[in-house]
Amino acid sequence: MKSKFLFPTWCAIVGYLLSIPGFILGYLYTINKYEIPGFGFKMREKNDLFQPSFENFTNELAIFLVVGGLILIAFSRNKKEDELSAKLRLNSLYWSIMIYYFLYILGLLFSITIGEIPFIGEHASEINLFTPLVIFIIRYNYLMHVNKESYLMSQPKFLSNSYRKIGIFLSLISLVVFVLVTVIKTKDLSDTFSASSYLALVIGFMLWTFSRHKIEDEMMMQQRLENLQLAVYFNYGVLLLATILFYSLNFLLVLLFAQISLLLFFIIRMEFINYKNNKLLNTFEGGMSYEK
Repeated sequence: MKSKFLFPTWCAIVGYLLSIPGFILGYLYTINKYEIPGFGFKMREKNDLFQPSFENFTNELAIFLVVGGLILIAFSRNKKEDELSAKLRLNSLYWSIMIYYFLYILGLLFSITIGEIPFIGEHASEINLFTPLVIFIIRYNYLMHVNKESYLMSQPKFLSNSYRKIGIFLSLISLVVFVLVTVIKTKDLSDTFSASSYLALVIGFMLWTFSRHKIEDEMMMQQRLENLQLAVYFNYGVLLLATILFYSLNFLLVLLFAQISLLLFFIIRMEFINYKNNKLLNTFEGGMSYEK
């Protein structure tokens, strides 16, 4: 197993230089409502209910600094990249994404049944932006420290293959329901029903992503590592583009998609690669039987 799609080693230093000021600026914006004077421009003639006439980009700058910096820290190449570091990256990605979505599902359940958690509910979008990367960085560095003199690293534990079928079924059903609820928008279909179908969609994608395939070998682990890493890049690419192109309610709608874009990208790419590999294997076996 080898790590691919990594930044040069020196990018980690750049990452710290970006993320630390970004966290400070984000804290000042979120807690103290600080905005850089004049950092923005007038986008509409007058204020409306949700959109001010003048858009200040202090929050967007903080997001770019934090996300860009954390990505560089998380995915910069070590001075020594070997099979152990690749296994540690897979393990750290696996647990960071699992923990993040577990907390996200708990938050959704809490908001549906009881209500928003004070402060966290108000700033959930900001917290969700950097949580997976922070968890990954902490776990990866911890594992590097613990296993620095050992090459024995167990593989992540995946759910049995039967959960994969449940995840596929739940994902497809909840996706259809969520789209219908969003499009129809009748009074009989409440926000709670829409949120419940979205929650079921996230759970379905989780089961689909973290369930075993029929064959789990070294090549499958390599594919999981590459696809999880590319899924993280795709997810944060969507977030950064949304930060530039969308504002107010439109930005929140894109964030709703971004919450599942990581799992969705992983599923699509993983299924496509498995389909190609199976097709190639069947062609090879067919040629062998013809020669016999």
